[in-house]
Amino acid sequence: MPYHADKAPEVRKLESPQAGRFERIVLPHLGAAFTLAMYLTRNTADAEDAVQEAVLRAVRYFPTLRDDDARAWFLTIVRRVCFTAYGTDHRGTDVISIDAAGPQLVDDREQPDAATSRLQVQQRVREAIDQLPPLLREAIVLRELQDFSYTEIATVTQVPVGTVMSRLSRARARLAGMLQDVVDFGDVA
Repeated sequence: MPYHADKAPEVRKLESPQAGRFERIVLPHLGAAFTLAMYLTRNTADAEDAVQEAVLRAVRYFPTLRDDDARAWFLTIVRRVCFTAYGTDHRGTDVISIDAAGPQLVDDREQPDAATSRLQVQQRVREAIDQLPPLLREAIVLRELQDFSYTEIATVTQVPVGTVMSRLSRARARLAGMLQDVVDFGDVA
């Protein structure tokens, strides 16, 4: 990455005790940032670029962080970068599935046929999530994969909690419809 002289003052600001604070409360959320960026951009290179840009913005605006809820604050920055720089409909030739978003763990004690069946169900769920519209996909990823509360999702997406709940309800209903032959969801309404 080329050095930009105009960025030097911001970097120097964090060479103080603020640098340690930044590393302690923001950097642990890089994995969550990459996962969200992968779901929003659907492209590894774009997700990596978006997270890198988000880190630069987070460093620059770190003094504006009012409390230590850095996770929602940082993922809000990641979301903005993804939607503004890459758009929700951005699709390059390197479109990938959400499989790349994280490792898949398999129980070594599991029987091979059971493991294969479970992996097939997981793949169908991933494909169904990939088919959701971006705002519904984002809500499901933040709630079910990142374990955000409704309030945290509302903070990240900058919408009321009621909108978050509505998006999650619609996303779950669509997933239930797409996966009705695979999983018994019960009553999702």
